[in-house]
Amino acid sequence: MKTEFSLRALLIRQLIILAMSVFFVLGFAYGKGDELLDANRNLGLTIFSNFLFISLIWNGNLLVLGLIDKRVKWETQPALRLGLSVGIAILLPILIQVLYNQLLFPLIHGLDCRLLEKEKWYSLIISIVITLMINAIIVSLEFFQHWKKTLTEKEELKRNNIAAEFESLKNQINPHFLFNSLNTLTSLIEEQPKTATRFVENLASVYRYLLSQREKETVSLKEELEFLSAYVYLNQIRFGENLKVQIQVPEMEQNKQLVTLTLQLLMENAIKHNVISKDKPLLIEIGVKDERLFIRNSLQPKRILRESNGVGLGNIVNRYRFFTKDEVLIQSGNGFFEVRVPLLKN
Repeated sequence: MKTEFSLRALLIRQLIILAMSVFFVLGFAYGKGDELLDANRNLGLTIFSNFLFISLIWNGNLLVLGLIDKRVKWETQPALRLGLSVGIAILLPILIQVLYNQLLFPLIHGLDCRLLEKEKWYSLIISIVITLMINAIIVSLEFFQHWKKTLTEKEELKRNNIAAEFESLKNQINPHFLFNSLNTLTSLIEEQPKTATRFVENLASVYRYLLSQREKETVSLKEELEFLSAYVYLNQIRFGENLKVQIQVPEMEQNKQLVTLTLQLLMENAIKHNVISKDKPLLIEIGVKDERLFIRNSLQPKRILRESNGVGLGNIVNRYRFFTKDEVLIQSGNGFFEVRVPLLKN
């Protein structure tokens, strides 16, 4: 609605109202030898009077719709929004008609106003019809813009989900991961066959989860944590005690939703970008605070990193924008890197 009261829009609207005023005066009142013109013999004053009346209705209508738009959104209350638009189109002209004719009409023309005259009823009906037409156009444009925005956001979300799936699967099957996994599995088979069996089971669980979540946009925190336990197990077998993961998430928070693969991508980023050694063990903490899930890791960046396109973290930020106005918070300092993502309600 802000654009409706820009200087350009306001000027164009006033020119249209002026043309309508001239049309109504010359086409109806002047053509019929209206008593108002006979008494005043002032065509300009009559045009100004009509201009003021129509301007009050049109601009007042847009102003009220703008105020309502801040509280009643098409996204959440479309029926109420439509009903209010129709109600305003009927009630506002009546209110302005009464106030205008009681206060401004006698002041401009020096005549007593008789609200029950036939001409006044005609004027009121025309005002209501025109306002309904204007509101119908406004509602249609707003609905079309909302539909277009929603469609665009869904397409963007779909692209982001595909990118997230591709990035996650790519990272799981890249040569480095396969080499490390096979190398770890080979040593386990000879030395710890039971652990090797569990390693294979967890590896299969990771792939099963990745494939099962392909069509989902969000997932419960409980499901994501169950998947993460398998993913953490694989990495702890590889890094041993050099990788420490602490998860403290209250059970009552685990029914809330988060964007699919959020934890896996953030955990993967922490492992990929930081040194993990006996001298510098990597600590990753996961918990909930202030309606947000936080993932914090000790900051010990590698000097030489594999080329990264930033899809993981950027993808999470973009996908959360589709579901909530709460931003993903990213903080770095005091030896830690932390990401906080909003928890979504069911």
